[in-house]
Formats: sequence, structure tokens, C-alpha cells
Amino acid sequence: MQQIEITGEALPILKSGIVLKEKLLSVKAENYLKRLKGFERKHKMKSTEFYKAFTAGKLGDDAEWFDWLFVYEAYSKIIKQKKIIEGLSL
Repeated sequence: MQQIEITGEALPILKSGIVLKEKLLSVKAENYLKRLKGFERKHKMKSTEFYKAFTAGKLGDDAEWFDWLFVYEAYSKIIKQKKIIEGLSL
């Protein structure tokens, strides 16, 4: 892992930027999770099950599947970013 040394006036600026990013990611994650739960209720299928079935070509190419795919992948990326931020020592 690469380490960066930040000193002086830059440190508080970077810390506040990271805190803001984490808050934004939390809000986005919550919104995407609500959308995922809506898809899950409607189709009576967990998002992980949907993703496996869709990527295996078992669901066809209906536009709603692509919407669900986008939300699932966006949510997954946000969660990964949040974990990275949580692993930082500030």
C-alpha cells in the first residue's frame, strides 16, 4: 500500500473532504438500497440472486433488468468506496 505524507494546512482540508465524501456515499448508498429493496419486493428475488441470473443470461434483456443491474452495481461500488474510507487512519 502506498503511503502519502500530508502536513500543514493541507491535512484539515483533506480530512474534511474525506468526511464529506463519506457522508455523500452514505446518502447515496441508502437511496440505492431503497431502490434495490423495491426491485426485490417486486420480483420476489434478492439482488444477489438477480445478479447471478442476469449475468448468466437467464432473465432476458428487459429494460427493468438493466435498471436493476445499474442500481446493484452502483450500490456495490459505493459500499467498496465506503470500506476504503473506513479503513483510513485520519
